[in-house]
Amino acid sequence: MTLSLQFLSLLLMIASGILVGAIIEGTRFVTESFSKRSFVYKYRVGLEIIIWISLGLGTFYLLYEVRDGIWRIYDPLAQIVGILLYEQLFQPVFRLTGRIFLSLIVKPIWFIIRLFITIIRKIIQLIVIIVLFITKPFQYVYKKTIHLALQKKPNFRYNKKYTKN
Repeated sequence: MTLSLQFLSLLLMIASGILVGAIIEGTRFVTESFSKRSFVYKYRVGLEIIIWISLGLGTFYLLYEVRDGIWRIYDPLAQIVGILLYEQLFQPVFRLTGRIFLSLIVKPIWFIIRLFITIIRKIIQLIVIIVLFITKPFQYVYKKTIHLALQKKPNFRYNKKYTKN
C-alpha cells in the first residue's frame, strides 16, 4: 500500500466522519421536528440506532472499496476527527441546509400525505353514511322481525286439568 493511498484513505475517513456527524444531527433534527404523538417521534431512538448501524456498515464498505477492508488504528481516530470537525466548522452550514430542506421538501410532502389521508377518511365516512341511510328501512324491519322471533311464546294449555304447572 502506497503512502498516497494511505493519505487518501485518511482523508476519506475524515470526510466520512464529517458526513456521519451531519447525518446523525440531521436525523435528530428531523425527528425532533415531528409532533410528540407521531410515529417517528415515538421511535426516534430505534431509528437512530438503525442509522448508526447503517453508517457503520457504510464506513466498512468504504474501507472495503478503498483498501479491501483492511482496518487500521487511525481509521476510527480519523472518523472521530471528522465528527469533531463537523461539530466545530460545518455544523452551522448543515443546520441551515437542514432547515431549508425541512421547510421546502419534508413539510410539503408531509402536508400532501396528511391531506391525502384526510380525503380518503372523509370519502370512507361518506360511504358509511350513505350505506347506513340506504339500509335504515331494512334495519327497522330486521329489528322488528328479530323482536317477534325472540319473543316468548304464550303457553297454551288446552286441558288445564291434565297439564303440570
